[in-house]
Amino acid sequence: MVLSLLIGSVVIIMCVIVQAYGNVLWLKKISPTFNKQNELYSSKTALQLLSFSFLFFSILHFLQSLLWALTYMIIPDTRDVFSSFTDAWYFSMITFTSLGYGDITLTERWHLLSGIEAINGIMLIGWSTAMMYSLIQQIYKSLNRH
Repeated sequence: MVLSLLIGSVVIIMCVIVQAYGNVLWLKKISPTFNKQNELYSSKTALQLLSFSFLFFSILHFLQSLLWALTYMIIPDTRDVFSSFTDAWYFSMITFTSLGYGDITLTERWHLLSGIEAINGIMLIGWSTAMMYSLIQQIYKSLNRH
């Protein structure tokens, strides 16, 4: 149990770093869109901004679930559960999103690790949802100024 908590904590820290770095990078990229000199006037621009933001945050979550899948493949006991890396990533994606089909499960010794991943995924997806909500608010304000 302690080993699961330790490993899970390390992976959570790595995922939070990916999320934080990705958010800062994305905010730096889109911030000029909202400055006074370059106000957002068009619905087309708003649609592109929302679409690319959604894709960007999805990619962040693909990478985070990939980190979890790599972790499962590094641990000998959990690696034996999966027939391929693709299966490990599949398991990670359904666990990260809390979908949890249950067609693949970790051994009893490592069950806690999948729960830790689910909590991590809920939090990070919530963070991305908050970012998207904030973006939608900014777009709404920008489009309704004129």
